[in-house]
Amino acid sequence: MNCSFFRGLAPGLLCSIVLLAACDGGNTKNSPKEKAKVDTLADQPAERQAVSTKTYVDGIISRRKAIAQQLPGISPEAAVKLYNSLALYVDTALAGMSDNETAWLDNYANYYAEEKKKIVPPDSVQRTVDLLATAGIEPWGIGEGYTELRAVPTFYTQLFKNALPADYRSYLQLNADEDTVLYSADAGLGVSFHEVGQRTLNWEQFLETYPNSILAVSARESFERYCEDYLFGQDNTPSFENWQDIASLNQENKDEYLTFVQKHGNTKTAAIVKLFLEKLDTEKSMDRLKQDIRKEIKQAFAERVELLPAQAGFGEAQVNQLTKSVYDTVPTEVANDKVSRALDSLQFFRQDGSTYCLAAFRNEIKDGGAPPSGWVDIWLFKNNNGSWQHVAHELNAGGGGMYGNSGYFNGLVKLGGHSTGIVIVGGITHMGSNVFWDDVLAFSNDRLSSAFSLVTDNSYENGSGTGQCSYNKWQMQPVAGEDNYRLVIITGSCMSSNVPLEKTVVPFKNGSYSVPDKLQDRGI
Repeated sequence: MNCSFFRGLAPGLLCSIVLLAACDGGNTKNSPKEKAKVDTLADQPAERQAVSTKTYVDGIISRRKAIAQQLPGISPEAAVKLYNSLALYVDTALAGMSDNETAWLDNYANYYAEEKKKIVPPDSVQRTVDLLATAGIEPWGIGEGYTELRAVPTFYTQLFKNALPADYRSYLQLNADEDTVLYSADAGLGVSFHEVGQRTLNWEQFLETYPNSILAVSARESFERYCEDYLFGQDNTPSFENWQDIASLNQENKDEYLTFVQKHGNTKTAAIVKLFLEKLDTEKSMDRLKQDIRKEIKQAFAERVELLPAQAGFGEAQVNQLTKSVYDTVPTEVANDKVSRALDSLQFFRQDGSTYCLAAFRNEIKDGGAPPSGWVDIWLFKNNNGSWQHVAHELNAGGGGMYGNSGYFNGLVKLGGHSTGIVIVGGITHMGSNVFWDDVLAFSNDRLSSAFSLVTDNSYENGSGTGQCSYNKWQMQPVAGEDNYRLVIITGSCMSSNVPLEKTVVPFKNGSYSVPDKLQDRGI
């Protein structure tokens, strides 16, 4: 899949998913169909090893052949194991082969022959391209003269055909269809706005059909990215003539959006497009329009927190006044390093019929060293008959980062019928390690408590490139008859194609969510 589009941001797993690098020919046992042969995580080396391109190619071919022999009559669940095994190996192989072939990949775009209107590489490079093609791998231009290696769009759909469960078949087919053309390059769309709208609608339909799929979180990311691009475009293909002028929507885009709403009026996407058009007449700034629409997109497939606009008579000055008595008692230095504190975010929302304001303060230690430092404070204020009062706060509520960075408040999520989650993001990038996490507080009955923490992304880059990349993506799932939602965590590999491997469902118990330790280990 074309990873340049954005297949997996999301969240990561700290017990690293390490990938199989070298190939032993893919021999299989004469065992029953249900016992599909797969590489286990325990069998895989701790880091990607130096392996020749020819060995990787042979490994892909042999694995595809072995899988093709096992597929007839296999159960969908066993087919998923085979798919995961192959995808993990292919992702590792792509990373390894890209390292091996850097010299010509960096120059591949320069081989374009104007008279032939195509790439005409030297014979030595063409021989490598032909070798890669035997395994279903091709060079793919991603814009600005860059070329990457990828599996051809039909790599998985042709092999697995109808063997996988319906959600996997739909997911892979959507990606295969999309990856036949370059979606985005040079900060601009490579397809029409009409096509972007159709892609948004396709992912909405997937999510409506398979809401509990292990692939749903990744599908939501695709939906959100496409929906935002559909309405705002990208830097070099904007939907507005002037980014600073909210009244400058291109007429072609307006016509496209009006037609979309008329044709697909019962969809979530159409509702967002309609709101976008309405806010063009009511919002006063482009920044505010983007904030409003992004929040709407984020909540399209989530239980909605009732977000409110800024409330008259309560802002930064009032927040500073209500927090002063506490902050006057808080040290302004840590280990002789000065703490810089600033109000970062104000978010108004309604819960249980009351109006609240959340204030997030970032605390940074500008002279801090390499150990993670810095943090975010969270404050909650309540409007009681027009009078705002402080109801709860948590100093050092979460976040943190390298060299004194604080992390940041990332938004609100619904944790239950009477509970709102406050998401704080932290992370480090140091000595090849890239680790990011979410700290989530619960606000209920005018009280703050810790709901859960988990690592969202974990990767390691050594001298030869990314050696490992894993994630945790999470969402809250309502449960009939239960006030508190369940936490659903999808664990996977993000080496290239964003392979989901495991779903963990964590119920609300004893006042919080007991996230497995391996998903909380920040390695620091």
